[in-house]
Amino acid sequence: MKKFFLLLTLLCLSLSAWAQDAEVDGIFYNLDAANKTATVTFKGKYSGSYYDEYSGDVVIPETVIYNGITYSVTSLGYECFRDCSSLTAITIPNSVKSLGDACFRDCSSLTAITIPNSVKSLGDDCFLSCSSLTSITIPNSVTSLGEFCFYGCSRLTSITIPNSVTSLGYACFGYCSSLTSITIPNSVKSVGGSCFERCSSLERMVVDAANPVYDSREDCNAIIHTSTNELIAGCKNSQIPNSVTSLGDKCFYGCSGLTAITIPNSVTSLGDLCFYYCGSLTAITIPNSVKSLGDDCFYYCGSLTAITIPNSVKSLGDDCFYYCGSLTAITIPNSVK
Repeated sequence: MKKFFLLLTLLCLSLSAWAQDAEVDGIFYNLDAANKTATVTFKGKYSGSYYDEYSGDVVIPETVIYNGITYSVTSLGYECFRDCSSLTAITIPNSVKSLGDACFRDCSSLTAITIPNSVKSLGDDCFLSCSSLTSITIPNSVTSLGEFCFYGCSRLTSITIPNSVTSLGYACFGYCSSLTSITIPNSVKSVGGSCFERCSSLERMVVDAANPVYDSREDCNAIIHTSTNELIAGCKNSQIPNSVTSLGDKCFYGCSGLTAITIPNSVTSLGDLCFYYCGSLTAITIPNSVKSLGDDCFYYCGSLTAITIPNSVKSLGDDCFYYCGSLTAITIPNSVK
């Protein structure tokens, strides 16, 4: 009986989280009576065996009137447009200050969007898998891009990160397979892990010269953490400078266009999943300075045919050469324990 009431309580809480307070002109809202503000929420109107979705060209108003009270529309709520596969365009008013987590996730027909200057943050998974999105303008008001923010936006060819942004979330641009170039402004102080994983078309990576945390020294087409000299993200045209001391975790993750790269003698370690899924990499020379290869370091490097591990290497990570189907020869020194 106690379990029954517990399940009933959890169900009620779940339903209340998805409840809407009002519908005005086909758009659903949660209302804050105390502050006279409204948050756009999912449509959620049950029709037969499924929930209705927003579709076509949606225009969100700056204010809505409900029961004689005027509310200012200030945010797009959690998952409010998620899976709206027929949503083609949306107009967001200047009253909106935040885009909630996963608010446009899997909107596969959305091709372009303009974010107003009032918005300060883009939530986690905000535009995840918006596979038709080709362009987006991020205003100077935005200070942070959440985790998985543009993950899977496979048709996004370019994006400008404004000087207001201070952080890029985990896997922020992951699987943006049409993205060709990226410039990190001087305002960015934090770049999340896997930020550019599987960006197979990326050719150009530039960090603003005034950035105090990161750099792209010697026109290397990579992002380097200045104080540690660790290369944290690279692309198919990257050249590793002699001043780099380590290749970070996932730094070339899914860089399928990378065919060859020279690792200088200054590098002492290759991080976990460092060259993971670099399917076009045919050969690589590991210098005598390297002491360790991380877990899954060359995982799924299907074109790699031969590799020599120098005597300086003391350890090989788990599954270091897993699924390297073309690898016919490998020399492992006695130094490896």
